[in-house]
Amino acid sequence: MPRRIRPTRDEQNALRRAFYERIDRGDMTIPEAMKAMRQMTGLTQAEFAAHRGVSRRVIQDIERGTGNPTVDSLNSIAKLFGLQVGFVSIRRNEPASPASG
Repeated sequence: MPRRIRPTRDEQNALRRAFYERIDRGDMTIPEAMKAMRQMTGLTQAEFAAHRGVSRRVIQDIERGTGNPTVDSLNSIAKLFGLQVGFVSIRRNEPASPASG
């Protein structure tokens, strides 16, 4: 399979802006985020996996939504983009309600 064509600097910047906007809004799933991160780099699944120190299968399964990656694997992948795994609200676009106590 031929290597994908890397996006230009302007395309990478546009992809990054869109990626971080969706992250901030909380409307991006882990499979979508994985694919977006990889597309920003212009790398194949195998190349991206090698770069992040995980197997190609981990990347492939996450992108398909069938994987069960460890927190360490996700953090290793996301670190490049200044992200880490955390707790997020299941309800989107709603402010989190304070715990009753």
